Amino acid sequence: MRALEWVVLLYAATFGLVALIGPRASRAATAAALAALTIASALLVPHLPEAIGLIVPGLYLVAGYWLPALVVPKHALARTSRFERWLAETDTRLRPRLPSMPRSLVALAEAAYLFCYPVVPLSLAIVWWYGGADAVPRFWLTVLVAGFACYGSLPWLLSRPPDRSGLRTLRLRTLNRSVLATVSHQWTTFPSGHVAVSWAAALAVARVSVGGGALLSLVALGVATGAAAGRYHYVVDVLLGLIVALAAVMVT
Repeated sequence: MRALEWVVLLYAATFGLVALIGPRASRAATAAALAALTIASALLVPHLPEAIGLIVPGLYLVAGYWLPALVVPKHALARTSRFERWLAETDTRLRPRLPSMPRSLVALAEAAYLFCYPVVPLSLAIVWWYGGADAVPRFWLTVLVAGFACYGSLPWLLSRPPDRSGLRTLRLRTLNRSVLATVSHQWTTFPSGHVAVSWAAALAVARVSVGGGALLSLVALGVATGAAAGRYHYVVDVLLGLIVALAAVMVT
């Protein structure tokens, strides 16, 4: 089995065990079932046609995002965590130091943040085109390590998004919030999974295509800027997300 599958197995097994023997979670049964399905897939996929193995890791990323949220203890839903208060206090100190942005750049950052969802499949296509099928497992390993490192802390470092009151109303900002309300579990990952995965994908593409990596790095920069400017994440989340991406690239 490849390193890719070992990482997925370890991550899914960890949260499967947390669902079964950890603090009582609101959706523990769902978490256990999703962990079992992910484990079964990781064991089976290496024996299936290569084309399936190129795509399925994207589902591991989605499962990895949801598993930690499904094992959040029931009592945690009704109160603000100490960690969230610390993040809010840190944001109060850091945000005034950020440079102001013209409305046009804010709109571009919001567009980039919205584009973070197709970044991974687009990056996969570029890696496959320029590096061939042999380069794809390493790409997925980099992206999954970055994503799992951010998602996995959720049950123990609970926080909701920063206070967004007082922000300007923008159409793209409204659209972003609508998308998040539909596809997000409403918790904030620490560090920012959006930032880490976007940068990890861009830097992984740079291994096989400098031009493609440069283009996607601009998008990842926009994702990071939009995450902070739109208050989808705390400033420290964004900064650490970039560090996680760099670490994922280095270890893979």
